[in-house]
Amino acid sequence: MSRALGQIFLWRYSALYDKVLLRALAVQFALWLFLFTVIFLLSLFLDKLDIFLNHQASPAMIAAYIKIQLPFWIWKAAPLAFLGASLAVLGDAQKNGELTAMESLGISPGRIYLPVFTAAAILSLAGALGIEARSPLYYRKAKVYLRSEIQKKDKPQGLINNFVAKGREGRYFAFGVLDTQQGSFQDFWLDEWEGQNHHREVFAKKGRYDAKRALWVLEEVTERRYLRGGDEFAPMGVAARIVPRMLLEVPEEPKDLLPALLKVDEMTLDEIVDNINVSRERGIAHRNLVTDYYNRIAWPVVFIVMAILGTTVMGILPKTLFKGKLVLFGITIVIGLAYWFSVSLSRTLSNHGLIEARWAAWGPHAAFVALAQVARLVKFL
Repeated sequence: MSRALGQIFLWRYSALYDKVLLRALAVQFALWLFLFTVIFLLSLFLDKLDIFLNHQASPAMIAAYIKIQLPFWIWKAAPLAFLGASLAVLGDAQKNGELTAMESLGISPGRIYLPVFTAAAILSLAGALGIEARSPLYYRKAKVYLRSEIQKKDKPQGLINNFVAKGREGRYFAFGVLDTQQGSFQDFWLDEWEGQNHHREVFAKKGRYDAKRALWVLEEVTERRYLRGGDEFAPMGVAARIVPRMLLEVPEEPKDLLPALLKVDEMTLDEIVDNINVSRERGIAHRNLVTDYYNRIAWPVVFIVMAILGTTVMGILPKTLFKGKLVLFGITIVIGLAYWFSVSLSRTLSNHGLIEARWAAWGPHAAFVALAQVARLVKFL
């Protein structure tokens, strides 16, 4: 009977502890998120200050530029904020004797740190379900605003090499060279789809866009049409023809495709996949796209890694270190810098083909988790 009462007490005490710790973690996370977001935005402001001054941007324009991309930087600051919040909450629990009380009751470290890992799992799930994939949209909109409203720049001008763009209604375009001023191009490729069905491909050695007639004038053309058979989904074969010249009528103009000329950090995950597929078909180099694709897939797990690192630091460092928030801030910065250095290094090595993209994405996560486990083992030896 007494044993059953003891178990009930432990269960109720643990549930109360979870509730209090999660509430404190949410408050600390909000505070640390505000702090790191402000730091990131100040860094952004200083980085763009020359542009603001050179183009006489008003305070309202600067505020609008920062506001547009605020969600992007909040998400970027979240892992560091979570690490700092975890250290702060666990440090307070240690000072208040809550962790000692839990340990004296025979509660395992895994159970003690369960609220932290629960919060980390929620954040990781949120990232995996769409935040990580869609957050670059805000960064992209801010860059467009900077270019169009502050710098008063038009769309990209001059020669563009290895340009891939997604058109309307299932059309994909690729250019070996596109002259945005003259409207001429070389090594042109058009790929058309109707739903899930491949409709046709058009290859041209060179050509130009005739703005007066709204026609693409192609030269040295190969066209392949994918035929349909007895039902609309059963392909019968491929009809090909080679012609010296073709007039192609599609609603897109070269200037319509230019907004798709994005850097990889401005693309959503779906756009990265589209560009990888088109680049692979066209034979265009796309290693950086593959690297960023796997990094986007792996990145949400960073919250769980931060939880492991935070609880490890609590377990191996002297408790006297956790008396002030400034010390916790310093620990967070050191771990954050080391982590971001390893991520940047692995991404650069992958972009140069020195390591495989999957290893570049998951390697830093695995390395820091392994280091945390080694540190725990050394502590208890």
